[in-house]
Amino acid sequence: MRKALFIIGACITTVFADAQYDQEIISIGDRTLTVDAAYKISDLPKTIDTVYVSRDLDYLLIPRQIEVNYEPKEIKPAKLKVTEPLSKLYRGYAKAGVGVFTSPLFEVKYNSIRDRDWAYGVNLRHFSSQGGLKDVADNAYGENHFGAWVKRYVNKHTIEGGLGYDLDRIHYYGFDPGDMDIEREDYRQTYKTFKGHIEVLSHYKDSAKIQHRGFFNLRSTKADIDVVENNFVLGGDVAKTIEDYRFALGMELDVNYFDQGSIRPFYIAESQDSSAIDLADFNNTIFRLEPSIHARKNDLTADIGLGIAVDGAEPKTILHLYPQAYLSYSLFDDLFTPYAGLTGSLSRNSFYSLTQENPFIHNANVLMNTSKDLEIFGGIRGTIFDNLAFNAKISVETYDDFAFFVNDTLVSAENKFAVLYDDLRVVRIAGELTYVHDERLTLGGRLEFATNKADDFDEAFNLPSVQFTFDGRYDLDDQFVVKLQVFAVGKRFGGTMIPQEGDEVELGKFYTVPLRSYVDGSLGIEYRYTKRISAFLDINNLTGGRYPRWHNYPVQAGMVIGGLTYSF
Repeated sequence: MRKALFIIGACITTVFADAQYDQEIISIGDRTLTVDAAYKISDLPKTIDTVYVSRDLDYLLIPRQIEVNYEPKEIKPAKLKVTEPLSKLYRGYAKAGVGVFTSPLFEVKYNSIRDRDWAYGVNLRHFSSQGGLKDVADNAYGENHFGAWVKRYVNKHTIEGGLGYDLDRIHYYGFDPGDMDIEREDYRQTYKTFKGHIEVLSHYKDSAKIQHRGFFNLRSTKADIDVVENNFVLGGDVAKTIEDYRFALGMELDVNYFDQGSIRPFYIAESQDSSAIDLADFNNTIFRLEPSIHARKNDLTADIGLGIAVDGAEPKTILHLYPQAYLSYSLFDDLFTPYAGLTGSLSRNSFYSLTQENPFIHNANVLMNTSKDLEIFGGIRGTIFDNLAFNAKISVETYDDFAFFVNDTLVSAENKFAVLYDDLRVVRIAGELTYVHDERLTLGGRLEFATNKADDFDEAFNLPSVQFTFDGRYDLDDQFVVKLQVFAVGKRFGGTMIPQEGDEVELGKFYTVPLRSYVDGSLGIEYRYTKRISAFLDINNLTGGRYPRWHNYPVQAGMVIGGLTYSF
């Protein structure tokens, strides 16, 4: 029933719709009919043959070989960074030997090995000899040394401290005992020196930070007849780098106290009194200040500064100003470097420093400091080959109160030296050559010519006009090590208070004594049986000559020492 009703409804709806769209439309106007052009394919159909016919080709080859020039280019080998293993270190080292003239040698060193925080060491050395010289007085001598030091690395700083003690004994042997009778205790001397130092040094990698260093040194020297000298040096420096410039300032306070003790005047006549006479004290303070600027631009290096020294000498204080300048220019990648400059300085003459140069001085000497007023120098250094370097230099130097040694007759039998002072002018020409091959062979030589002109003295006593030195070292497969040293010294003049033959006697005059030139050398041979045990042989004074080091003081001839070393 429902299906019949649905069909009837659909039919009624369709009829009604058709009735709505049954309309007539009338248009008035011109009528134009347009038909679009049709697209036609213009190609004619054709048949494509898909069958492929192959052809046999015959090629004609020309039997000719073309010549090709091939030049291979060198290729640099790749660099491989190989870190060699660290060599083994031994904490201890001992050396013992004996030589002619009853000359024992003993030395011990003990040090720390690699450590990031600490380093320390101690050393002990003894050497003595009976001398062996004839026609002079007893010439035995002895040298003893003990030292200890420690370093601590903390917070980019190094803190270092050390102590040392030296005990040296000599004889004033520069006289003929057959001519005069002098008790041995009257010409024997013992020097005792204690040293100590502490230093703090920065190691900043950042150039913006101020590098700094501070130090304190002390020394106490004692000698027979109540001689005491104490020296204290406090100083430091700061430096800062700004771009291509380095600014620095150094400062130092040097204080010296010298108690001369007493001395026994020498009298030929036995009837005269020779009791000891007390001597005066000499105290002196030096203050040094040195600002400087260092600059480097490409191949040019320059330094400029000013040395300021205040010498608290008696009877008045003296101010010294020393210009400091240095200029160098590198040519051809450091192949040649010409340089020039000027400098000056104030050097302390202490009882200790004078005895290090000449141990035969007496203690009744006035201490005056030496001023190098000006040194003007110029030269050129460089490399001729990769392993051959040279340096040639000429300089003009002027000194005030230069220390000279003169044989004394007031307090000795001309076997002790007085220290006298005079102004000095030096013109020096020097040349050096150094050859290094594979770190096994090292050769070096230096030749120097000098004209030494004293102001008041007839000669610049004990200063040579020509000096030559040669040093060589050869290591054969780390088993044999040979060392050779040769040196030559030209003619010199000693000074004395005794008129020589042909001299005109004048009151207060010091007379000259010619000292002959000499050539000498030393040879050292070491045989390393193992890395820990070796044997050595040292020969000093190869020529065996008794040339004078000082007037009346010939050197020890033909010293030969042999022994063993052991590392532990």
